[in-house]
Amino acid sequence: MTRTTELLLMGAIIGAIGLVSGFAVLSARSHTRDVTRLANVREIQMSLEMYFQNHSAYPIAESPIALGRALTSCLSQEGFSGSCPISGPTPYLSLVTVPPAAGLKEKVSCSDVSDVYCYSGSEDAFRVEFELESGNALLGVAKGVNCLSENGFSVGACSAL
Repeated sequence: MTRTTELLLMGAIIGAIGLVSGFAVLSARSHTRDVTRLANVREIQMSLEMYFQNHSAYPIAESPIALGRALTSCLSQEGFSGSCPISGPTPYLSLVTVPPAAGLKEKVSCSDVSDVYCYSGSEDAFRVEFELESGNALLGVAKGVNCLSENGFSVGACSAL
């Protein structure tokens, strides 16, 4: 083998390793964003269940609302609101976080905003629609649109209340 061939072979091997590691990094970032989204949705779920225990009803939202925005950044005794009261009972969720938008395909939208957690609720049921970049068979969620209700996770858009 000539010196030039050896150098070309070494360059090809290094290039292949770089390509594989680049894909691994991108996959890890996508997974990290999905873990964050699922943690946020679980936090919203726990807060809604605490609200239900105290009020025997979920916060009412007849049409889907975008959570984590200026008017829906807090879940307190009054339901979702723009800010938590300074005095009074501790809020159920003092800061509703916004999902990481990177990697999403704008498949979930409400209140004229896309890439959000969309909440709708009646006295005895709630729905939180959200999007993921990849699935998680253990939790029963898939790539794309998913729904969280009082019964747990389901794949696809949320049904109407």
